[in-house]
Amino acid sequence: MRKDMNYIVLDVETPNGKNDSICSIGVELIDDDKVTDEWYTLVDPEEEFESMNIAIHHITPGMVQGAPKFEEVWARIAPYAATRVFVAHNAEFDLTVLAKALTLRGMDIPSIRYICTVDLGRRVHYNFTNVKGDLVLSNFSRTLGVELTEHHNALFDTRACAGIFLKLREMYGFDPAAYVKKFRFPKSHPHRPDLRRGLF
Repeated sequence: MRKDMNYIVLDVETPNGKNDSICSIGVELIDDDKVTDEWYTLVDPEEEFESMNIAIHHITPGMVQGAPKFEEVWARIAPYAATRVFVAHNAEFDLTVLAKALTLRGMDIPSIRYICTVDLGRRVHYNFTNVKGDLVLSNFSRTLGVELTEHHNALFDTRACAGIFLKLREMYGFDPAAYVKKFRFPKSHPHRPDLRRGLF
């Protein structure tokens, strides 16, 4: 089993359907197949909240008053972009939110390499035979025996994503390099529907 890659695992929650701002984020660092650090913060999105999003993650406008703004949060994440592979569940969603938030603020989008645990699960665990619902974060966590105690809390979702990744590494001993993709933004198919709600 190769251990020459280190990772930054993350999950974001958004205040509204525009998906260009963040109201909370969870991060875990994985070094040599062990979680070495984690952090979570609410984020002031400087955007209005929509009731559908609040119903999902239970974060309200009052809760983010005084929280760090995106620029502060990104300053903590950005140094890892050049040295680590990002890992997320349905990673295109989370990374697209980051890219949109950076673009909105006139900030550069770094070169990002990533592994999606939805794609990983489909390939190495289900061998392309699964139905869509098997890869919902809560279902896949339960299948693998990975703890997920508070779904749609960015910290707990990040922990579950890291747990899924490490469990699959333990079970199958795959070479992560074979599943690394390069994130591209904007997408070549901008009208492709967002699959996040079905896979989270």
